Amino acid sequence: MFAFLAAVFPEGDRSLSSILEFSPGAMIWTFFAFFVALPVMWKFVYGPITTALEERDKKVEDAIAAADVARKEAEAQMAQAKAELQKAQADGKRMVEEAMARAERQAAEAVRIADERAKQELQKARDTIAAEKRQALQEIKAMAVDLTIAATGKLLRQEVDAQKNRPLVQQFVANADAGGR
Repeated sequence: MFAFLAAVFPEGDRSLSSILEFSPGAMIWTFFAFFVALPVMWKFVYGPITTALEERDKKVEDAIAAADVARKEAEAQMAQAKAELQKAQADGKRMVEEAMARAERQAAEAVRIADERAKQELQKARDTIAAEKRQALQEIKAMAVDLTIAATGKLLRQEVDAQKNRPLVQQFVANADAGGR
């Protein structure tokens, strides 16, 4: 810096020391120049700087407000997405439970139908057996009547009229059958 001052004031040390000496007249003129230049500087230097700083502060505040609004919107969207996810999970769970219940009902219905069919088949088999048993008993009774008539005829050595004696033997077999039960 002293090199700069030396270049401005080529007279040597004396000129340089005169700048650093206190001079009341120079001080008054310095204050006068400062106060005269102050409104000009205020209008053309400090004013634009202050305005630029205020605008920058406003932009920062606007950016903070916009970020806050965006954060709130993001939180709302996240809450909505969570609610939709929970609803979807609940719907999925409900659908699975309904499908399980439907499958259980269908299985129970299939078991019931199979049970009914088995009972019907069993009853049909019992009815068939009973019918065949009745028919076999009737055939045995008829054979017993025929054998009895034939045996009686041989015992008596004479011809027995089968048409006359058949009702008598059938009544005897029926009475024997009723007494045997």
